[in-house]
Amino acid sequence: MTDDNDTYEESVLAAEYALGLLTPGEAIAFEDVISVDPGMRDHYAAWAKDFATLTDDFDPVAPPPALEARITKTLFGVPEKQSIWSRFGVFAPVLGGLAAAAIVLVVLGQSNFLRGSGPIYVAEIAAEDSSLVIKANFDPKSSTLQMTRMEGDLAEGRSQELWLIAGENAPVSLGIWPQGQVQAVVVVPADLMELMPGGVLAVTDEPLGGAPAGDPMGSVLAAGPVTLL
Repeated sequence: MTDDNDTYEESVLAAEYALGLLTPGEAIAFEDVISVDPGMRDHYAAWAKDFATLTDDFDPVAPPPALEARITKTLFGVPEKQSIWSRFGVFAPVLGGLAAAAIVLVVLGQSNFLRGSGPIYVAEIAAEDSSLVIKANFDPKSSTLQMTRMEGDLAEGRSQELWLIAGENAPVSLGIWPQGQVQAVVVVPADLMELMPGGVLAVTDEPLGGAPAGDPMGSVLAAGPVTLL
């Protein structure tokens, strides 16, 4: 029989981990527990989902009119008059080069997106029909991007790859969504940090293991701008 006080303390510990309040040593110890304890994983998943929905009550901000066209042009080199949404599921693949292993997003890691007093950025990476919705929080202070899948699943035998699009720069892969996971955390490389604010996060459908040569090949499933909270 589980003691209610023990359950409460486990929940508090999971919340502190999700908020990034544990010391490095405590975080490692927690990760050792969560890797073998389904109950503790449930506590963490519940808190991570709750924190990811903190921005749900904020009024949406309409992106610039040219944003969709810019995403499409950057990813696929199509004329700007074509909307990214009109191309969902129907645009031709972009030819890739030699196969290259893609970085898999970290599933378990210390989440610091609410720590400190620095700016916090958010993004809703969503399909036009809401078949795929991912909430994202980016904390420049900790260089972490925390994401929670709110709607949509991974297709069997396929990978969903996350891309950062900044200005006229080529899309940069941030990793592959881990199979069977609702949350994912990635540490943004130092050379991409300044590109995150104002950039666009997009998810594409790719062959298992990710797009070859770091170039997007498949359909854009969802996209959304990174904005200041």
